[in-house]
Amino acid sequence: MTGPAESTPRGDAADEVAGHPADRFGGWRARRIARPGARACALAGYLVAAFALTLPVWSSPATKWPGFPSDPMAYMEYLGWYPFAIAHGLNPLLNTYVNLPHGTNMMWDTTFPFASVALWPVTALFGVIVSYNVAIVGALALDGWCTFLWLRRHVRQPLAAWIGGLLMVLGPYAATRAHGHMGLLLFFAVPLLFIATERVLVDPRHSHLRWGVAIGALAAIQLLCWEETLALFVICVGGALVIAGLFFPRAVRGRLIPLAKTLGVALVVFVVIAGVPLGYQFFGPVRIVGSIQAPNTYVTDLVNLIVPGGGAALQPQFAATLAGRWTGGFMEADAYIGIPLILVSVYTVIRWRHDRWLRVVALAAAAALVWSLGAFLHIDGITHHLLPLPGRLLAHLPVLDNILPARFDLFVDLGLAAIIAIFVDRAALAGKWFGRLAAGFAFLLVCVTLAPSMPISAYTTDTPQYFLPGGDIGTLHQGTIALVVPYGDSLLTMDPMLWQAESGFRVRMVAGALYTAGPNGSAMFGGSLWPAGSTFDCVMQLLQAGMSTTPCTADPVGAARTELNQLGVKVILMGPMAYGEQPALQKPVEDYLDQVAGGPPRSDEGALVWNYDGEPAQS
Repeated sequence: MTGPAESTPRGDAADEVAGHPADRFGGWRARRIARPGARACALAGYLVAAFALTLPVWSSPATKWPGFPSDPMAYMEYLGWYPFAIAHGLNPLLNTYVNLPHGTNMMWDTTFPFASVALWPVTALFGVIVSYNVAIVGALALDGWCTFLWLRRHVRQPLAAWIGGLLMVLGPYAATRAHGHMGLLLFFAVPLLFIATERVLVDPRHSHLRWGVAIGALAAIQLLCWEETLALFVICVGGALVIAGLFFPRAVRGRLIPLAKTLGVALVVFVVIAGVPLGYQFFGPVRIVGSIQAPNTYVTDLVNLIVPGGGAALQPQFAATLAGRWTGGFMEADAYIGIPLILVSVYTVIRWRHDRWLRVVALAAAAALVWSLGAFLHIDGITHHLLPLPGRLLAHLPVLDNILPARFDLFVDLGLAAIIAIFVDRAALAGKWFGRLAAGFAFLLVCVTLAPSMPISAYTTDTPQYFLPGGDIGTLHQGTIALVVPYGDSLLTMDPMLWQAESGFRVRMVAGALYTAGPNGSAMFGGSLWPAGSTFDCVMQLLQAGMSTTPCTADPVGAARTELNQLGVKVILMGPMAYGEQPALQKPVEDYLDQVAGGPPRSDEGALVWNYDGEPAQS
């Protein structure tokens, strides 16, 4: 998303701005840096917008969060795990408190150690749910603010830059992800990387050491916030540099050596900060080999560009019907642009086509959109295999085959934020009154069509008192191995992840809804791996889904005891039962566990507790 541009489009004196000669590159001059007062006001505005989007949770931030269950429960576990592991002298990159006996390599589950450590004081004082809510609001505000800082260098009016940043707070990408993909909101380092990269390109006298350290540190922070976003950044910026080279090859060639020197410093800094986590990911235990997610699923459906997903305020019934056909699901259907913004973007790029920075940004955003379509074109939920796309390249590259194409939409939205900022700056806030009026009306249409459904509804947890601070789980020895039910080996049973984090990681759980490596290194989800082909896992999945245990084994009780004994289980804990949206499944599971434990449980502060002695079941 970086590249040179022309600050004074021909025939438009209103676009002229002052710039230092050292900032000139290919006809572009970096513009103004936001003043401290403007920066503070911008950040305050984004905080207000983020609070407004998540308003319902703040009536009880310790028991509510925005959006859905499932994924947020795992993110809360991440927020608690890193502080707990560091404070207790454990390896934070290997979570041995889930998925026994081998645990989970946390770098393969795209966790966010930087944010977890940064929010440590909030987690320690108020708990993981409050910390998660603070993370959502903080990430949204920082995303908008850092985008504002980037755009302010390219527009005259602070309001124009602020509006561009607001698109990254309330636009389709962010507003949809706020329902449950908190980690994907941690992209505030990306606009700052844009600023640093542009500075290196436009200023031949830049300090290689200073800007190299900045780029390396920001890249490492992004890696430790959400690794996938850094990979997307590298792909998109690399493409933008190629586009810039096509526009003015001599200017780019003249910057290659200074750029290489700066990137050399950046690489050293990056390795110093992020080398250990990366090394652990690719050479440490429980590392995953191959792709994690199913290919050609989490992609942008072409229809989504003009039909809003579920996160939009204006989603008529026909749009909801269409969205139900897309393969990526609710939180990956964030590619909506809308006809008004498409028309405004086309007008802006054509009207100010001599602005090379704008041209590079627009083409880079278009390239990101193509990447987001995946390996094959999806139209209305139908995959057209006769229309291969560049995304096939990523699907065949090691590590990069784990990128979900739909997440390139972040860089599409960043490009649109830049375009809308230019439009507001040069059309809505400049020129003659009738031009401003027409531009204002067009901008209003864009706002109406892009408006998110807000506030996001809150989900309320019903964690039993047993698992909360001061609850009776504290009577167990730290690190006691427990079977926690519902059996959290899938997206449908994530509650134990939250309970474990809220209890301060008092117990180590047999299962856990995190990715881990199977016997051959292939990606597997949750506790269905250990031991491989687990009969107990099979039985629990069938029971929780309301089915018979017969297909698993003729002796489900004996098989369960054998496996639980191998894992060293000492206690069985059951909280409120659910399996997805099916609540009435507790009785068959409870009856089965009675047989496994050799007796009935005791009721303790909203939980059922079986002491498990590991002895053979009584006949």
